[in-house]
Amino acid sequence: MSEIKKNGERVNADPEVGDVQVISLGDCPICGGKGTLKAIQHIHEIPYFGKVMESTIICEKCGYRNADVMILEDRPPKLYTVKVEGEKDLFTRVVRSKSGTIELEEMGVKIEPGPAAEGFITNVEGVLERVRETLLMAREFRRQEGDEEAVKKADEILSYIEDVKKGRKPLTVRIADPLGNSALIGEKVKSRLLTEEEIKKLSLGPYQIINPEELEGSGNGSEEASSEKTNENKEAQG
Repeated sequence: MSEIKKNGERVNADPEVGDVQVISLGDCPICGGKGTLKAIQHIHEIPYFGKVMESTIICEKCGYRNADVMILEDRPPKLYTVKVEGEKDLFTRVVRSKSGTIELEEMGVKIEPGPAAEGFITNVEGVLERVRETLLMAREFRRQEGDEEAVKKADEILSYIEDVKKGRKPLTVRIADPLGNSALIGEKVKSRLLTEEEIKKLSLGPYQIINPEELEGSGNGSEEASSEKTNENKEAQG
C-alpha cells in the first residue's frame, strides 16, 4: 500500500480496498473538541455496479459518528426488490444511502431515512441484524412501560427474523431511493424506475432539493444552478 499526501489529506492507495482519504474538519460541533473532527472517505468499486464512496465523520474526543454512501456514477431513482427464500439470498448486497428507504414486507417493517439517517453497505442478513438489535432495545423499553401488546408484536417480528435466517419463511426486501444512491445487488434482484408519484412520497432524509429558480432568486448566481441540485442539511448542531 502506498501513501500520498495532498492538500493536507492522506490518501492510501491499495488496489484491493480502493482509495482512502482522511480529511481534518476542525473542531467538533458536538463536544467542542479542538481539531478532533475528521472525515474518512473510502472509494471502491462494487462488481457489476460501479464506484461508490463510503464517507464517515468521526470525532476522536466524544465519539460522534455519522456515515453515508454515495454512488459516484449517474443513476436514476429506482426501486429494487429481492425475494429471500434461502440462505444464499441472505448474501444479497445492500447499498443504502441516507436517502434510501428499506421495506421488509412480510414483517411489516419500513426503515425510512430521517435527519440523522446513516448510509451503509451490508447484505440482507446484516439488515436483519440491525432490525433485530433495534427491536430488542425497543422491546425492553416497552416491557418496562408495561406495554404487553408492543412486546408481543416485537417478539413476533424477532421470531420471523430467525425463521427467515433459517430458510423457513420468505421475505420480500425492497429499497427505494429518489436520488438513485441506494441499491440491492444480486442474481435474483429486480429493479424498475420509480414513478413521479412514488418519488414524491419518499423521504429524502437529510437532503433537500433546491430548484435553479430559488438559487437565482437568492442571488447566488446562475452559474451555480443546475437542473437539480441536492444539498445536505447540517446534521451536527452544537
